[in-house]
Amino acid sequence: MANILKRIPRVLVIQETSVQPGRDKLRGIFNYTHLYGPWHLYLVHGRLGEQKPFSAADCKEYDGIIAGQMMFDLADALKRARKPVVLMDPLDDALKPASSFARLSCTLDDSESVGRAGADYFLKRGYKCFGYVGELLHRNWSVHRGESFKRRVAEAGFVCHIYPVSVSTCNWRRDEEQLATWLKALPLPIALLAAMDPRAHQVISLCADIGLRVPQDVAVLGIDNDELFCNGSIPTLSSIGRDTEACGFMAAQMLDRLMRGEARKRQIMRFGVREIVTRDSTQPDAMPTDPLVLRAREFIHINAGEQIGVPDIVKHLNVSRRLAEVRFRAACGRSLLEEIRNVRLERVEKLLKETDLPLTEICTRCGYQTDAHLRRIFKNRFGLSMRDYRNRQRVP
Repeated sequence: MANILKRIPRVLVIQETSVQPGRDKLRGIFNYTHLYGPWHLYLVHGRLGEQKPFSAADCKEYDGIIAGQMMFDLADALKRARKPVVLMDPLDDALKPASSFARLSCTLDDSESVGRAGADYFLKRGYKCFGYVGELLHRNWSVHRGESFKRRVAEAGFVCHIYPVSVSTCNWRRDEEQLATWLKALPLPIALLAAMDPRAHQVISLCADIGLRVPQDVAVLGIDNDELFCNGSIPTLSSIGRDTEACGFMAAQMLDRLMRGEARKRQIMRFGVREIVTRDSTQPDAMPTDPLVLRAREFIHINAGEQIGVPDIVKHLNVSRRLAEVRFRAACGRSLLEEIRNVRLERVEKLLKETDLPLTEICTRCGYQTDAHLRRIFKNRFGLSMRDYRNRQRVP
């Protein structure tokens, strides 16, 4: 017979939240408690100075525990806790038969579906060369995603180049040197899947350093759709969004059944791909291929906050103004001056939406000589004053 709870359960959640998947898992737990709770949640997520349960006695005050991958810091306390415990996406060591965690219910990433989704995404776009870059620590989820990606590519009749991550060192500088050398030797163009978004971001940066164009030479796809990395990359990063929020929800559901005595046998619930978000890093057709145009666009984006003009761009390119204008218009459908204006206005719009900077400071930061000039062209473009535009963005 199921237990009738006599008080609000006290649940310990051990989950890193410095990355998007961790925050999504926590959101899934919160969603469950809002629907089927309430629970008192106590979070251990790796902050300096936080109180961790270092002993079994520390765990006694909780009615249940949900533990993510950082649980190994607290392994001894969890082993002796004698409380219902559910693992979220555990590493291989926790699943081995000899592990004291092997008997516990858990959620698992469906790495097979993640790798196949990445391969299918590129195959539909007609790529014939493929590569995979795993994460530096060579953890199980990274290995499994690469193996699945490689199998699917092989089924389609192609070869996948796997970056040989060294398991004997965590030297980031040496890894970057080796990764750059590996990238230079790849056949081009190539479709490259990275184990996670920060790794994909690193690949994009290295490609820029060694003269490879993204996405024309190397199309890059990340995993987790972490918007901080995806929108912060240049070009912006396409990514596979896993259903990590469902992971947290399922873990809370399993723990609830354990605390109520409704489940005794070990359960394993898997979560897979939610969506693939396409951005610039996998859209070669959306990017100009003319190297002169690429240099011009880069110069404009870097210096849009300064008072640059077309002569400055032409001087940087070291070609005639007519040649620069003709090639830029052919590739982008607009003039160099129009590109400067567009980039500046995009920056103005972003600063109005995302900061509280005074309008006069926005004017200065975006390369305009006078407030009046900026206010006039902004209203012509958007049909609103800058102040009204900012206020409208903040209406809930």
